[in-house]
Amino acid sequence: MELERRGIPTVTVCSHLFQRLGNVERRSLGMPDLPMAIAPHPIGGVPAETAVTKADALFDTVVTGLTRPGVKLG
Repeated sequence: MELERRGIPTVTVCSHLFQRLGNVERRSLGMPDLPMAIAPHPIGGVPAETAVTKADALFDTVVTGLTRPGVKLG
């Protein structure tokens, strides 16, 4: 959140089990539009091939979130 306030774009990555908490947090911190990339649970503790597949599925969402209009660097 602090990076966003400083103009550095971020994307929160979490599993679907934490999506609700992420929504509550971004609203409570006054950043309801902060991008989130949601993966099927679990993210950690999985074989490398599974992690790569999950990361590949989130790639476009993360790139879109990091390059969204209105974000100014610096």
